[in-house]
Amino acid sequence: MWSKIIKYLGFIIIISFSSLSVFFSLTERDIEDPSIKDKISYTTFFENRFFDFRMRQTLDPKKFDNKLVMADIDDYSLKELGQWPVGRQTWANVIDKLRIFGAKVIAFDVFFAENSMSCGETSVDDIMAQSIIDFQSIPGNKVILPYSLDTQGSDQFEELPDQLYNFVLDTKNSEGIELKPKRVSKAVWPIETLLNTDASLGHIQVEADSDGIMRHYQLVGNIDSLYMPSYALQAYTDYTGDSPVLEMLNIGDYKFKLATGNIELNYKGEANVRWFGNEQQFPRVSIADIVKAFPEDEKMKEIFNNTIVFVGASAYGAYDLRHTPVDPMLPGVYFHMNMTNMLINGNFYKPQQNSTFISWAILLGGSLIILLIQFFGNAILDIVSTIILIGGLYYIDTYHLIPRGYEVKLFFCFFSIICSYSWNTFLHFYLANKDKAFLKNAFGSYISPELIDEMYTSGQHPSLGGECGTRTAYFTDIQSFSSFSEKLSATQLVELLNEYLTAMTDILLEEKGTLDKYEGDAIIAFFGAPMPLEDHSTRALRVAVKMQRSLLELREKWTSEGDKWPQIVKEMRMRIGINTGEIVTGNMGSASRMNYTMMGDSVNLAARLEEAAKQYGIFTQTSNYTLDDCDKDLFLFRELDTILVVGKSEPVTTYEVLEMKETASELLIRLKEVFEKGLAHYKTQEWDKAIECFKESLELEYERFPLLKNKTNPSKVYIERCEEFKELPPQPNWDGVYTLTSK
Repeated sequence: MWSKIIKYLGFIIIISFSSLSVFFSLTERDIEDPSIKDKISYTTFFENRFFDFRMRQTLDPKKFDNKLVMADIDDYSLKELGQWPVGRQTWANVIDKLRIFGAKVIAFDVFFAENSMSCGETSVDDIMAQSIIDFQSIPGNKVILPYSLDTQGSDQFEELPDQLYNFVLDTKNSEGIELKPKRVSKAVWPIETLLNTDASLGHIQVEADSDGIMRHYQLVGNIDSLYMPSYALQAYTDYTGDSPVLEMLNIGDYKFKLATGNIELNYKGEANVRWFGNEQQFPRVSIADIVKAFPEDEKMKEIFNNTIVFVGASAYGAYDLRHTPVDPMLPGVYFHMNMTNMLINGNFYKPQQNSTFISWAILLGGSLIILLIQFFGNAILDIVSTIILIGGLYYIDTYHLIPRGYEVKLFFCFFSIICSYSWNTFLHFYLANKDKAFLKNAFGSYISPELIDEMYTSGQHPSLGGECGTRTAYFTDIQSFSSFSEKLSATQLVELLNEYLTAMTDILLEEKGTLDKYEGDAIIAFFGAPMPLEDHSTRALRVAVKMQRSLLELREKWTSEGDKWPQIVKEMRMRIGINTGEIVTGNMGSASRMNYTMMGDSVNLAARLEEAAKQYGIFTQTSNYTLDDCDKDLFLFRELDTILVVGKSEPVTTYEVLEMKETASELLIRLKEVFEKGLAHYKTQEWDKAIECFKESLELEYERFPLLKNKTNPSKVYIERCEEFKELPPQPNWDGVYTLTSK
C-alpha cells in the first residue's frame, strides 16, 4: 500500500515540477524581480540551450540571402584605412559608392554621437551629411542611424526628441495596456548635423538572456506611450514600404501586424529571433574594397543592387562580437540581419499558445504513456518504449515542428518522461531488493542464495504459515556419534563437526535443498519447498550419493592427518533416510519465535528409514514412494525389504541407494543382481536357495566394505532370517512383510 502511494506521489512530483518548469520558462523573460528571476532562470537555461541545439540541426548552410549585405569593418579595412574609429570622410565615400552601386537602404551599426574635429572650412560631418542627402535623393533610398534606449549610467532625454515623432508606429491598444516604458539615451544620440539629413532612426538596444546568449530582439520601444521602431524594423519598413501596426488589446497579448504576417511580442517589446544563419548565409564586402572600387565595377553593382546594406564590424578590436545560438562569436550586426530577414520573409514563430499546447500535450501524454507501459512489468519493454518515445518526439520536433515555427519546450517534457521511467525503475529495483532481502532474512540460513534468486525471479514466493505439498524429507545421522564425545575434546568435537557439516550442507544447498535444522551431528532437510522443485526426489537421492562420496574424501583426509584424529574419526560413517510424500512446510512456532520447518507422516517415515538403516548395516535407505517419484534411470538401487516400521500400520518397501548408475562399479551391479535373486527366493519361501544367493552376495558385501566384515550387512541379515524361518516358518498367508521391533 505504502509503496504504491510513494510511487504515485513521486510521479505527481515529477510531472508537477516539469509542468512548473515549462511555465517558468515561458514567463521568465517578463519577470523584473532579480531574486525571482535568479530562482527560475534554470528553466530557460536548459530549455533554450536544448532548443538552440535542435534549431541548429534545421539550418540549411546552402541557403543564402543576397538582399541583405554586410559592409564589413574588418581587420583588413582597419589596416588599409589606417584609422579607428573610421573617419566621417570615409563613411561619405562608402555612402557615395553604395549609391552608385544601387543599394536601397544603408543601415549603420555604428554610432555617430560626437562631432568630428575638422581643420578645413568644410566639416567632414557636413560631407557625410551631404552624402546621406545625395543617397536619399533617389526615391525609395534611405540611410538608418542607430540610437540607444536606457543605456546604463548614461543621461537620458526627459522628453522624446523631436526627430523621433516622425517614426512613431501606428498603435491599437486598450486603455491601460502598454509595454515596458523606456527612455532615449543621450550617450549615443546622433549628432545634429546628421539628424538634419532626414535619415531614418532605429533603436539598437539588445538584452541578452539570463545565460548570456542573445535570442530576443527588442522590436519596439515604449517612450512616453509612443512606440518607436528598432533598427531592424526600420530597415524592413524602409525597404518594403510597409506600415506595420502594433496591437495591444489584452494583457500579455502583444503583436505586430506586418504585410508578411503577425509576430508576437513580450512585455518588453521583444520578439524571439528565428535564425536564418551566420556569416556564411549573407554576402559580405569589406568597406576598404567598397572605397577602392571603381564606380563602374559590375561585380559591386551585382552585389549591392536593390539591397539593404548593414554597416557593422567584425574586426576583433571593434568589440562587437556576440554570443548567439548559431555562433558563440558572431559579429553583432548579423543579429540585426537575421531579424530583418525574418521580417522580410515572414518567417515568424507560431503563436506561443500553439507551441505551449504541444508542450503540455507531450509532457502529460508522454509521461502517461510511460506509466501505462510500465504496468506490463517488462523492463525491456519499458526502456525500449522510453527510447522510441524520446527519439520519436525529438525527430518530430526537430524536423517537422521547428521548421514550421513551433517553439516546443521539449527539455522538461523529456525530463518528465525520463524521470517517470527512472523513478519507476528505481522504485522497482528498491522494492525488488527489499523483497530479496526479506527472502534472504527469512530463508537465507537454510536455502541457497541461487534458490532465493530463483524464487524471486519466478515470482513464486513461499506461503508462510503452512503449505501442504508433495516433497522429499531428508535425514542424516553419524553412526555411533555418542562415542566420538568420549574420544575427542570439546574443541576437537566442534572442529570436526564444523568441517563435516560444512561439506554436507554445501552439497545440500548446491542441489537447492532446504536446511531445516541441525540436531547435534544430524542434518534434517527437505526438497521442494519453499521453492517448488519438479525433481525434488531425484535431487535428494543425488545429494545422498554426493554426501557419501564426500564423507569418503573426508575420511581419507583425516587419515592423512595422522595422530590428529583417533581411529573412530577415520572410520566415520553416516546413515541417510529419504522419503517422499505429503509434507506440510511453513513457519511454525510462536508469534515471537518461529522456524521454517516440515511436519507430517512422510517426515516421520524418513526419520524411521534413517534409524532402520543400522539394522541392515547400510548407509542410505529410501522408500518405494521416493523411487516411484524420482528418475530411476539415474541411480543403482537394490530392493532391501518390505517392512512395518515402529509406529506405522502400512508396510513400505525399502531400497538401498548404491551409486549413480553411470559411475556404478561391476561389483555393485553384481551385488544388486545376486542379492535381489536371493530376495525373490526369500519371498517365495525357498529358504535354501535364498541362503545360497545371500551367501554369494555376502562375499560381495565384504569386498565392497572390507573393513566392515564383522559388522551387519543386508546379506547377513537375510541369511539369519532365512535360518529362523526354516526352523519356524511364517504363517501360510505370509505376504513377505517384516515387522521391525525397534527404531
